[in-house]
Amino acid sequence: HIQTFHSLLKTPSVLLCIIQGAPGCIPWGIINTYLNDYLSQDVGLSVEQATFVVLVFGVGTFIGQFVGGAYGTHLYQKDVRYPNLLSGTMAIVGCIPLWILINYDITPENDDTKAKVTWYMLTSSLISGVGASVTGPIVKATLTNVTIPTSRGQAFALLNTFDDFGRGLGPMFIAMLIRTFGSRRKAFNVGVGGWILCGFINGALFCTVVRDEGYVQDVVASRMMMLDNGVVVDEEDGGGEEEEQRDLLEMIERQKEN
Repeated sequence: HIQTFHSLLKTPSVLLCIIQGAPGCIPWGIINTYLNDYLSQDVGLSVEQATFVVLVFGVGTFIGQFVGGAYGTHLYQKDVRYPNLLSGTMAIVGCIPLWILINYDITPENDDTKAKVTWYMLTSSLISGVGASVTGPIVKATLTNVTIPTSRGQAFALLNTFDDFGRGLGPMFIAMLIRTFGSRRKAFNVGVGGWILCGFINGALFCTVVRDEGYVQDVVASRMMMLDNGVVVDEEDGGGEEEEQRDLLEMIERQKEN
């Protein structure tokens, strides 16, 4: 298993899929832990309005996951690199409405102004939720495509471990920023930038996913060929994949020559 983990981390696309979640969890720490209280105490919404704004963000995440799965599949059929461009772009775009939401001040001179501000914030919350959640299904699909079946479980274990680690450290990191800047607004503005880093890491998959996915397809095809030729494939052996791949590809070439 140690050899399998080492082999996974040597695969660029797998490594990018795993580490992109760390900076991406920082803004989620703001949303899940602080946003409701911040909107009611610092921005000026009532508790009910603040809760509803966060609820609308949740609706946006549902829409974003659907868009990421459906439109990501459509883009994948055109080019395997396009879904990663979508996920990276949407992660970065999702920062803009969240920044608007964090930095908007209500001016409660009259009820009409307050109502308009609330709808404006709801729109920002919805769009931010959509942008932030497109990445999830695309990253999981990419990780599936760039790992061979026998090591896929370990790959997702690494992904979930890093995500859980980020969820725990995200709120703590934001608390440190609040202490440093002395202002929740300034700390949140910095923390939201985690989605920018997450977006660039997802965009970097554009340069690696073709090679890594092609490698996996060659391994699967060559193992199927070995089975067709009566050769037993040891599915439990996670090590020596590079040497095995060379042997399998040589078998494919010999098969083509015959």
